[in-house]
Amino acid sequence: MAEKKKKVLTYNGKPLLRCGNRLYYGNLEDKLILVLDITKTKKVKGLEVASEVLVQVMDNTGELGKGQVFRKATREDLYKALDIGEWWLKDAIKQFA
Repeated sequence: MAEKKKKVLTYNGKPLLRCGNRLYYGNLEDKLILVLDITKTKKVKGLEVASEVLVQVMDNTGELGKGQVFRKATREDLYKALDIGEWWLKDAIKQFA
């Protein structure tokens, strides 16, 4: 029987993985990764949506999500968190490459 490949959600060409209220963005082989923690949610039309997100650019050379934090901030929704986080990640990867 042929194996089915799971589709991975991507944002601007990089994988976006979710584990509970934590999202990981970026290539898992890179030295740095973006970690997004949803700290608060609110109901909008019956759906739970993020209303506060902690954005962190982290070292990815050790255990996933346990590395040194290079930059962090809080944003009021997931889009704003991904927007600033993606820019920070690109900038940090250029600096450490």
